Amino acid sequence: MCFAEKEVKNVRFTGFTAETIDFLWQLRMQNERAFMEENRQRYHHVLKEPFDVCSAALYEAFTKKHPLQMDYAISRINRDIRFSKDKSPYKARKWVVLKETVTTTQHWKFRPVFYFELMPEGYAYGMGIYEPSPAYMRAFRQKIDVAPAAFARLAKEMEKHKEYVLYGDCYKRIKSKDIYDKTIQNWYERKSLDLVANREIDDLLFSSDLVDFVVKEWEKLLPIYTFLKEIVPQE
Repeated sequence: MCFAEKEVKNVRFTGFTAETIDFLWQLRMQNERAFMEENRQRYHHVLKEPFDVCSAALYEAFTKKHPLQMDYAISRINRDIRFSKDKSPYKARKWVVLKETVTTTQHWKFRPVFYFELMPEGYAYGMGIYEPSPAYMRAFRQKIDVAPAAFARLAKEMEKHKEYVLYGDCYKRIKSKDIYDKTIQNWYERKSLDLVANREIDDLLFSSDLVDFVVKEWEKLLPIYTFLKEIVPQE
């Protein structure tokens, strides 16, 4: 998965446009090099440049309110098809992750990140760990075991945010202890963790208010982000 570090200064995000969504739909339906070559300038104008500006605005707004040591990375449009059965050359979506500065483009996926994603049919935002190591998830379960009541309170606080759904593959064999209720089991038994909120295309997407909205949504997830960020696995 390829990402590019971006820095955009002195440009204000004013919202995406209908042309942005039209381009994503067309790219999905005509995912071939000929289409991209014919529409390269259009891609930069209606998708890449506004998404770069949006990503910078999200990063600046979030880190201004919460002085965490973070940077951000933006997905490239090209797909790595070397080991994939799907040979479509491009991704008909764009996303940005806010990640710890101690990570690299090779290692950010092993740590918790905030993210925003734009797709033809809508957009998503949330917090999760793309590819946690078994050692990380083992340390995660051990941290729960130390103070299960405290984690139960945290998990129940997250459940109050109904717009978020917890995703992540679960182990085939149940690993949670019998004493844990469903609230803890829902987290304890997973191989990866991803809290996601999805929205269809709406007026907010075409407004500068999108940045403040996403930042406020990310703030709801700060308690569980902090819990996950403090985990240091013993490899």
